[in-house]
Amino acid sequence: MQGVAGFILISVLTGCNREEAKVYHIPKEDSPPSQPAQEAAPQAVSPETGVPPDDATSLPQLKYQVPESWQEKTPGEMRVASFTAVGPDGQSADVSVTPLPMVGRDLELINMWRSQVRLPATSDPDAVTQAESVAIGAEQGRLFEFASEQPMLGKYRQRIVVAILTRGTMSWFFKITGGDAFVTSQKEKFLQFLKSVAFVENEPGQDADAAATQNANKNASPIWTIPSGWQSVPPSQFLLAEFSLSGPGGAKAEVNVAELDGEGGGLLANVNRWRGQLSLGSVDENDLSQLAQSLDVPGGKATLVDFAGVDAKTKAPTELVGAIVPLNGQTWFYKLMGDKQIVAQQKDAFTKFIQSANYANAR
Repeated sequence: MQGVAGFILISVLTGCNREEAKVYHIPKEDSPPSQPAQEAAPQAVSPETGVPPDDATSLPQLKYQVPESWQEKTPGEMRVASFTAVGPDGQSADVSVTPLPMVGRDLELINMWRSQVRLPATSDPDAVTQAESVAIGAEQGRLFEFASEQPMLGKYRQRIVVAILTRGTMSWFFKITGGDAFVTSQKEKFLQFLKSVAFVENEPGQDADAAATQNANKNASPIWTIPSGWQSVPPSQFLLAEFSLSGPGGAKAEVNVAELDGEGGGLLANVNRWRGQLSLGSVDENDLSQLAQSLDVPGGKATLVDFAGVDAKTKAPTELVGAIVPLNGQTWFYKLMGDKQIVAQQKDAFTKFIQSANYANAR
C-alpha cells in the first residue's frame, strides 16, 4: 500500500482575549515511496491541506492577527487556519484559510459557493469580474459575497464572504460563513484580518526543523493514492476531500470523503440517507444484510453498498457506490455518485482508492 506523509501545522497557539500573531509552518514532503510497476504513478494528495507534494515545498509561513472575539480552532481537513467568530445570543460564524493549487477556475468556484447558499448556477462571465478588490496583507485579492434568499440556518439566511489571493500557481481562499446578519456584522473584522496577513518565505534550515517536528506530530487524517483522471476540487463544507470525474458527452460523477467521530449516526441511518439521495425507500437491518458487502481495508473492514435510482435533485438516472469505514473511534464515509456509466467504469478504482488509505495516524 502506498501513502504520503501528511503535512502538519507545527505551531498551533491557543486563542486569548487580545489580538495575537500566529505563525504556521508547512514542512516539505518526504519523498513518496515508489509506485507499483503495474500501475502508472497517480498523484498523491494530503487531505490536511489538499496540496500535492510538489507544490507544498514552496508554501510560505502564514502570519496574521486574530480579531477580538474570534476563537481559534485546530485546523483540519484542507485548512491551514480555522476560527469561530463568536457573537451574542449564541451567534457564530466559521472562518477558514485554505491554499489550493487551483488557478483560473473562478466561475466554477462561484457556482460552488452559490450552490452552498442555494442560489442557481450562473454562466455569466461578468460574475467573475464583479468581485471587489480587497487588501490581503501587502497584496490585492478579490472579494465575493453570496447570501441565500431563504432561511437556511434555522430562521436565518446564510451568507458567505470569501477572498481569493493568487500567488504563482497557488490560490489562497479566506472564507467566513454563517447567518446573514452576523456575518455582515463581522465583515469589518474579517477585512482587518485579511490586512494583517503576511506570507513569510521559508528560510534555509527551516525545512529540516519542520520535518523533525513532523516525525513527532503525525497528521491526524488518512492519506490516499488518487486514481489517474480524478480531478481534485475544493471540498464542500464538512468534507475531507472531493473529486470530479468526467465522461463522454458531458457526463459527470463525483467522489467525496467525510469523517465523523464515533459511529456518525450508524450504518443503517447513513445507508438510508444515501438511498434517499436516489429517491429510493428506506431499508431495515434485515434488508441491509442482503444489500451490503464487506470490503477489506487497512486496519479493519468496510461496508460497501451499490444503489441505482434517480437523483432526488436533478431527477437524472444515477448510481451511487458508498463505503463506510469505522476505525479507532471514528467513521469515514466514501461516496461515488453520478452518471451510471462513469460509476460502473470507476467502481474498481474507487474501491482501490478506499483500500489505499493510510489510517496509521488517524486520531
